[in-house]
Amino acid sequence: MKAIVRSIPTNLDVDQKTVTWVEADLMNPSSLIGILSEGDIVINLAYIPDSDKLKNVTLINNIIEVCIRSKVSRLLHCSTAVVVGNTKTDRINELSPCKPSTLYEQTKLALEVCVLSASLRGLDVGILRPTAIVGYGGKNLLKLAYSLKYGNQFSNYFKTCVLGKMPMHLVPIRNVVEALLFLSLLDKQLDGNIFIVSADEDIDNNFQKVEEILLDELGLNRVIPYLRFPRALQSLFFKVINRNDINMNRIYESKKLNDYGFKPVDSVNDAISQFSHSIKVENFSALASNKFNNQ
Repeated sequence: MKAIVRSIPTNLDVDQKTVTWVEADLMNPSSLIGILSEGDIVINLAYIPDSDKLKNVTLINNIIEVCIRSKVSRLLHCSTAVVVGNTKTDRINELSPCKPSTLYEQTKLALEVCVLSASLRGLDVGILRPTAIVGYGGKNLLKLAYSLKYGNQFSNYFKTCVLGKMPMHLVPIRNVVEALLFLSLLDKQLDGNIFIVSADEDIDNNFQKVEEILLDELGLNRVIPYLRFPRALQSLFFKVINRNDINMNRIYESKKLNDYGFKPVDSVNDAISQFSHSIKVENFSALASNKFNNQ
C-alpha cells in the first residue's frame, strides 16, 4: 500500500512494512511520475481547503492524468453528500438532483464531474459521498463539545430545546474507511457509480441524542428535562435566524451501498465515544481554539 502525501507525517510509524509513504505535490504533475503502477487501485482523498475551484480542479485533473498514464485499474474519489445543496428533495439518494449553493458544494460537484468524465477515457471510476464524518480525531463535533464544556448553560439548553430531534447526518469514520476499502476492492467495475455512505437511520443521529452522548462521555450533567418545540415553531425560529438551510425532514440514504453488500461497522454512539476520547487525550482547549481561529 502506498500513501501519497505532500509531506510525510512525523507522528506516525512511517517504517511499518504495510505502508510505503511517498512525498509528492499533486499540483506539480512531474512529481507524480513513476509513483503509480499498472493495475494499482487509487483512492483519492485530496482536497485543498479554503481554496478556489480552479486549483482543486487542476489537482483532480493531475491525478486523473497520472492514473490514465500509469494504467491504474481503478480511481475511487471521496466527495461529500452535501453536493446536493439546496435541492428540495427530502430523501436524498444518488439520483437526487444537485443544486449546490456554497462555493464548497460547487467545487466538490465540479470535482465529481471531472472524475466521471475520466470514465470516457477508459478509467474505471467511482465516487463515495459521505455525510458529516465523526470519530477519533474528528472536527465535526468539536464546536458543540467545546460549547457544552465551556459555554453558557442556559444558551446550550435553549438551543437543544429548539433543535430537538434535528437530524445531524453523522457517519462514523470507520464506516467511511470500510466503504472506501469495500468499493476499491469490489470484484465488478464501478462504472462511474456514485455511492452515499450515511447513518441517518441510526436512532442516535439527531441533535438531542448526540448532545446527551457527548455530555455523558465528557462527564457533564444536565438535570433539567428538555422542552419540546412544535415543528411549526421550529421552522419559524429557523426563518427568524435566517437558517432556511435546515431541513428537519432530510434523510441521506445508503441503500445503494448496502445493496452492493457493504456492512457498517460502527454506530453513531460508537463514533461519538471515539471522538470524545480523542479530545480528552489531546489538549481540548488548545485544539478547539485552533479550530475556531482558523474558521
